[in-house]
Amino acid sequence: MNGKMKYILADWFERSIPDYIPRKSYTTIFKEDMIFSLVGVRRAGKTFSFYQNINELQKTIPSKNILYLNFEDDRLYPMQGNELQILQDTYLQNFNQDSSFPIYLFLDEIQNIKNWERTVRRIYDTKQNVKIAITGSSSKLLSSEIASSLRGRTISKIIYPLSFNEFLGFKNFKVKNDELSNIEYSPQKNKMLKFFNEYMENGGFPKVVLAEHKIEILREYYKAIFFRDIIERNEIRNIKLFENFMKLVTQSISNRFSYGKAKNTLNSIGFKVSKTTLIEYLTMMESALFIHEVHVFSYTVKDQLQYPRKIYIIDNGLRNAVCFRFSDDLGLLLENLVFLALLQKEEEIFYWQDNNGHEVDFLIRNMNKVVKLIQVCYDVSDSKTRKREERALYKAMDMFNLKTGLILTYDYSDKSDKTECREKQIEYKPVWKWMLEI
Repeated sequence: MNGKMKYILADWFERSIPDYIPRKSYTTIFKEDMIFSLVGVRRAGKTFSFYQNINELQKTIPSKNILYLNFEDDRLYPMQGNELQILQDTYLQNFNQDSSFPIYLFLDEIQNIKNWERTVRRIYDTKQNVKIAITGSSSKLLSSEIASSLRGRTISKIIYPLSFNEFLGFKNFKVKNDELSNIEYSPQKNKMLKFFNEYMENGGFPKVVLAEHKIEILREYYKAIFFRDIIERNEIRNIKLFENFMKLVTQSISNRFSYGKAKNTLNSIGFKVSKTTLIEYLTMMESALFIHEVHVFSYTVKDQLQYPRKIYIIDNGLRNAVCFRFSDDLGLLLENLVFLALLQKEEEIFYWQDNNGHEVDFLIRNMNKVVKLIQVCYDVSDSKTRKREERALYKAMDMFNLKTGLILTYDYSDKSDKTECREKQIEYKPVWKWMLEI
């Protein structure tokens, strides 16, 4: 292993940083004396975020003081679990460092090393003038879940597939702030909608955005998440059962999810499974950052647990690459995009429903106070649809004493009229425009 590690490190120091399109810079990465962990679904851009930070460091730090190692590098296999220690020993014994600068250690996909926390904690605690950054494709690397093993030594950030703003940047399409308010009436609108349709259909994985054969790549991503981040990591034996359940969940985006219905569906096609097993399976999918759950808003935890949760997927393209498409899917895909935008803004997200069946897609809470209500409706040209969406929104606005509500559409703008008895207003706005403004 020492020989392999020496070869891999020598290769790292000899090669240049691959070309990349800059994304949001995580400026806190080495601002604090903490271990920095960057977490995200596979292929969201963690590695290239590291490259971006390394490129900036190399302007002021000697290159020999900056190490990068990807623990999915096939040259490391078979791994024994002591690769981190071998990395440290091989580097110190075979390569020159400038002792007047710290050593910067970038460890990519570290969840592949068993008990990695112990070695990282020891390196950090010995204070050997080493700065550590790690990435992983598992929510177990989030600060809330590794607090017991690294005990407050980490700052965690989540990286997602491209936002719509970032997507447009990858397409070299820019909208100036002073043009945004009137873009609905400008010649740029048709081009904007063309890009938005592509984003809604194929999602925001960086490589997919720039690729020609998008579906093929997305199907490979899905397989990698399925096998490497869920099946292998959790040692699932009944692969066929899990495969059918995962497709069932993927098909159910933007809808309330019932374990009972899922159990009955699987039983009807020959799979005998308990609700307990399905709950465990969904937790594994969440841990791989493939899906997210949204609970009903309630002031009691009991209600949140009893009501069905809504399921959203990390990227529209993943869903469209493996599921059959129907005309009704457009509304579900649009709602999923809104959820992902809210997720990237680190909002506290719920859905709302009253006893009469009125439902609002997204309720945003901040500091225990409801601050925003959002409906998503692809097409509001039908008067019955419009009244249904407004009625539910007004009910929620009355309950939480909010004067404004928002209905996001595919491409419709308007504002409801205030009345003498109702000093509340609902605004209609296209999702693509809202995404550029937030």
